Amino acid sequence: MATVIRMSRDELAHRRQMLLESVGMTYEELRERALAYTLRSEERAAYEGIRGIDYLLGNEK
Repeated sequence: MATVIRMSRDELAHRRQMLLESVGMTYEELRERALAYTLRSEERAAYEGIRGIDYLLGNEK
């Protein structure tokens, strides 16, 4: 059975910021590297996490 985690918008925004800080890049820098297929594994995980958060917040880019 899957576990469901509920987070507020503020908690999601904080998590997004923490992911960016963990890779030391802005979202734009991270996205450019993702589009160029030059992300390391931890950067790819952060990028995918941020994309998921953006989807939940309705901020898809």
